[in-house]
Amino acid sequence: MPERKFEYSDAKSHKFWNISIDGASVTTNYGRIGTNGQTKVKELADAAAAEKEYEKLIKQKTGKGYEEVSGAGDDESGGVLKSMMFATTRDSSFVNLSTFIGERVIEYESSDSVKKGHGVYRIRSSWEDESNPFEQKFKSFLESEAPADSTGLVIGNWSLEGPEPSGEIVKTIADSKDLFPNLVAIFFGDVTQEENEISWIENGEMSPLLSSFPNLEMLRIRGGTDLALKKPEHNKLRALGIETGGLAKSVVASLGKSRFPELEHLELWLGTEDYGGDCRVNDLQPILKGELFPKLKYLGLRNSEIVDDICGVIVSSPIINQLETLDLSLGTMTDEGGKALLSLPTDGKLKRLNLQHHFMSPAIGKEVEKLPFTVNVKDRQEPDDWGEGEVRFVAIGE
Repeated sequence: MPERKFEYSDAKSHKFWNISIDGASVTTNYGRIGTNGQTKVKELADAAAAEKEYEKLIKQKTGKGYEEVSGAGDDESGGVLKSMMFATTRDSSFVNLSTFIGERVIEYESSDSVKKGHGVYRIRSSWEDESNPFEQKFKSFLESEAPADSTGLVIGNWSLEGPEPSGEIVKTIADSKDLFPNLVAIFFGDVTQEENEISWIENGEMSPLLSSFPNLEMLRIRGGTDLALKKPEHNKLRALGIETGGLAKSVVASLGKSRFPELEHLELWLGTEDYGGDCRVNDLQPILKGELFPKLKYLGLRNSEIVDDICGVIVSSPIINQLETLDLSLGTMTDEGGKALLSLPTDGKLKRLNLQHHFMSPAIGKEVEKLPFTVNVKDRQEPDDWGEGEVRFVAIGE
């Protein structure tokens, strides 16, 4: 069998894993992308046992989020970014990004931070450097040589004094568009819970980030308070992610009228009503009809208290027939949702189902795992009982 190559990218790492088989030997080569990695050879009893081990190891890796790659260079769909780079936040453990779009994130402090040819910088306020506030750092960044080489821009915490609207920062970035000729990805709100709870992050109108950068392929936003996308349209955007403890249905309604012809990855953290998440299943119908985004491969409706309701309708929604990944993780899924998912079509394109952080019983979880694609049912939760019935919480609320 020919060597097969896989890669994994998230907020902390960017790794490769290759596997090949030769007779009764299985060889794996793995490590951080950009290095030669390590090589291990495992001798099995015979060729049949080696093939079984080969398939088992591939299944384990893809279950952990590794994606097979076709080779070096640009993504197979024609963009600059590989699709695996779109999912930068895989669970509820918020940390400042170590990597973004496959590159190490450099913390910008001053012009001395700039490394010629490096493509990803983060600008943020920090208690360790109170005398150098965000506005000062960002002005220095824009005046440096860094923007000219930047392919990815990470905006971290912008206020040490509590929640502060992001409108002026968005405007400054948009007004400075000519300084960023190579920008293809923005993460706005790389803010940890220690810096600012997700429901306290105040974001406003984000559409200028789309209209100002015609080559943008990825936009990821954390924080839903006052968030708006009044003009959700872009000819090249391939990934849009919005992480919130509660997503307003007004934002979902805007997306229902959007124009993103190249969109492959749509990730919405719906959250809870306690923190502004007033979206209901009917509000998602324009997306679920499958006509808005003809190239969509990944749909994440994550961190949701209405996930059982979503399960009940998505199994028969047209969009399910075009998806490769359905991500319903971080929510309050119960046996009701799990049983509904047993009706997912098994003859379509679906390859991965992510249900991490759920409230299903072990029995239903095992039934769902039998579906003929990779299923993640890790991090099973137990409901709380406060004397007035069971209470279930999404992974990220406040």
